[in-house]
Amino acid sequence: MAITLRGRKSEEGRKRKERADTDRMECFETIERYYSPVMLTNGDIALALIAAFMIGISKTAIPGGGLLATPVVAVTFHGRGLPGATLGILLMADVVAVRTYRQTARWDVLRPLVPWVTGGFALGAWFFIVIGKSGRTLDIVIASMILLIVVLQVWRIIRKSPPAPPTLSAAGFFGTTGGFATFVSNNAGPILNTYFTRLGLSKAEFIGSSSWFYFIVNVAKVPIYLAIGWWSTGGSFFTRRSLIFDLAAIPGVLAGVFLGRWLFHRITQETFLEIVLVLSAAGAVKLLIGK
Repeated sequence: MAITLRGRKSEEGRKRKERADTDRMECFETIERYYSPVMLTNGDIALALIAAFMIGISKTAIPGGGLLATPVVAVTFHGRGLPGATLGILLMADVVAVRTYRQTARWDVLRPLVPWVTGGFALGAWFFIVIGKSGRTLDIVIASMILLIVVLQVWRIIRKSPPAPPTLSAAGFFGTTGGFATFVSNNAGPILNTYFTRLGLSKAEFIGSSSWFYFIVNVAKVPIYLAIGWWSTGGSFFTRRSLIFDLAAIPGVLAGVFLGRWLFHRITQETFLEIVLVLSAAGAVKLLIGK
């Protein structure tokens, strides 16, 4: 009887030891999976730097210059992870842009956009929850509208027409479509750029206004992305891997911002507007072509 009891105790001790060893190994595997820098390859880091460099230039000198940033990030991230990873880089560049050009913003142009952008946000949230991603039909419609606006603006420049005054209908259209596009894909640049060009803003007013617009909009997206990721299926927008990706992009953002600030003072108003229109049209073509 005593031998049997000792045998049982020995067996129970052995099982407890095995469970403790298993728990310890699972803990080490979890730490390695989530926190190891090996999660990003050298290629991933290079892509982060390239995307961040383009975004840095676009925020401080050439609106629309970050046109290819999203496709670059899409090599590493997909689904909800794509806008989540891109948003972190955008926010870093936004902070520098706002600090640099905060005094040249046209708040009389920005304020009317607020309620319409909010409506666009609501549509974007609905799309992510119900559909999961924007549809091709919507991309084609938005791209066609942008191309039409670019053509009209080029015609106005050729005819030397005066800038169009801000109207409620224009604020409604550009605010709603811009809010939706930036929420779904961080891709509202061509929409907002054509709106500011239509109003005849100087390059300083253009950069200052767009800096504040994107900073406020991108900050507002963070809690909404978190809520959608938490309460709906489809995965999270922000992961440990995307956060490490954003941290790796910091040198690229700084380099792009530095070059952008240098370029800003060397680009004439006419060249600035031409670049904006060309990149807006290119953004629209990219939407038409798709991935």
